[in-house]
Amino acid sequence: SRETWGRSIDFLFSAVGYSVGLGNLWRFPYLCFENGGGAFLVPYVLFTLLLGIPMMLLETSFGQYVRGGVMKSWDTIPIFKDFISTYMTLLVWIIKYMVSSCSLNLPWSTCGNHWNTENCVQFSSSVNITHNITSSAHRVSAAEEFWLFGVLGISSGIQNLGSLRSDLVLYMALLWVAVYLVTFKGIKWSSKVIYVTATLPVILIVVVLVRGCTLDGARDGLWFYLYPDLTKLANIQVWMTAATQVGYSTGIGVGYMIFLGSFNNFNQNFHRDVLVIGITNAMTSFLSGFAVFSSLGFMAKKLNVTMENVASSGPGLVFIAYPQSISLLPMPQLWGFLFFLTLLMLGFDSQVVHFECFVTYFIDGSKRLRSIRWHREITNAVMCFMSFCVGLAMVSEGGIYVFEMSIQSGSTGWGLFLICICELVAISWIYGLDNYFKDIKNMIGEFRGQFVLKICWKFVSPMICMAGVIYFLAGFKPLQTGSYIYPPWAQVVAQLISFSSVIFIPGYAVYIKLTSGKSFSQ
Repeated sequence: SRETWGRSIDFLFSAVGYSVGLGNLWRFPYLCFENGGGAFLVPYVLFTLLLGIPMMLLETSFGQYVRGGVMKSWDTIPIFKDFISTYMTLLVWIIKYMVSSCSLNLPWSTCGNHWNTENCVQFSSSVNITHNITSSAHRVSAAEEFWLFGVLGISSGIQNLGSLRSDLVLYMALLWVAVYLVTFKGIKWSSKVIYVTATLPVILIVVVLVRGCTLDGARDGLWFYLYPDLTKLANIQVWMTAATQVGYSTGIGVGYMIFLGSFNNFNQNFHRDVLVIGITNAMTSFLSGFAVFSSLGFMAKKLNVTMENVASSGPGLVFIAYPQSISLLPMPQLWGFLFFLTLLMLGFDSQVVHFECFVTYFIDGSKRLRSIRWHREITNAVMCFMSFCVGLAMVSEGGIYVFEMSIQSGSTGWGLFLICICELVAISWIYGLDNYFKDIKNMIGEFRGQFVLKICWKFVSPMICMAGVIYFLAGFKPLQTGSYIYPPWAQVVAQLISFSSVIFIPGYAVYIKLTSGKSFSQ
């Protein structure tokens, strides 16, 4: 029999811990201000209601009914099996910053370190930053040099991976040991840890938010974050960005909600749980923007520059702009440690779910493996070691290029939308929604919103996903990071990574057709 959660609330905490991750803090706020401020909330909320929550309901109910992980679940409709993987490198960088926050002098606030160049400048006064941004573009902030040379030791390109960064290798090893200790006994053990890692970040975000809103200049930062530019809504890119962010933050299309739902009791009220998860995810994204931009507003005012000069996204926000704002606060070590601890907790529980799903994929797919004593403990150890070895490429001097290639070619974009289409078509059109609603009623009885779900699953959500696929494929651009354009061989590898998430769908369809002797409809 399949393992189940110790308590029904374990699913809720695990799913919230998975969906509320780094993207809520480092991606959503920047996208919001870049795409119309408060106006961006219109497409974001709309796509959350029409795509995010319906897809989470579909995947959770499917996993709960079939009671299997990603591999086993799709035996119901075997033509649609798929596979996904994880992110660990971000947590390594975060630990580097968290450890550095314990220094007497924050290393990203000064220029006298061994990694600094003659172009380094400390942004500690309006005179420094105004002169060096407007007059001397070649000058580089201490925070940026710490990120590029102190943390990454960045090389000239992906063709030059260079040597491994010993401190990052150590942090990665410790993280994989931690992941093993949390997961080797299964979900009943790991869910207890997620109680802490899912709730503590929310508390810390509120602490950082309250502190940020008391700073001079916070009002300007929040205005910059939320000012509604309604003209942006006429741009199709804003709508596709919102749809992509919804997919990225809710984790739809990559199998994790199927995996988590598979451990529910057969009669658990997933309908209520998914609504709570979806609302919590959206609200955390929104509140994270307040926490981030109140502090950036303070930095902009203190340094006498515009918000455009300090606002950024992704690594630029988390590892350059925000640490720089922290260095200007009283007791910067404390606030730096709390901020990066928040990021670590946000990322770690997501990583735990990623890895549990990864391991369960192999265990569900092999009866022979399940017959071995201590099969979970052994499989977890092997997968942790293999994942550690694969991750070493990302903690080398050229690791940032490997990381960016994986991120840009991975689970966001057209591949994510295409997988969602396959799930929707498989269940809504091939298995049939009449059959599926009967299955749901067998689990939780009558429930509200059936007509709305039927319209979303059968028409609205597939149309949104199809528009996303067309948009991304039509707007294809060569892979680049900043001003660095990847060489031709790396462009090919990036496209192979993109296709790897979807190629097994038609590939498995052909395989099962050839080996089963049945027709496609059967």
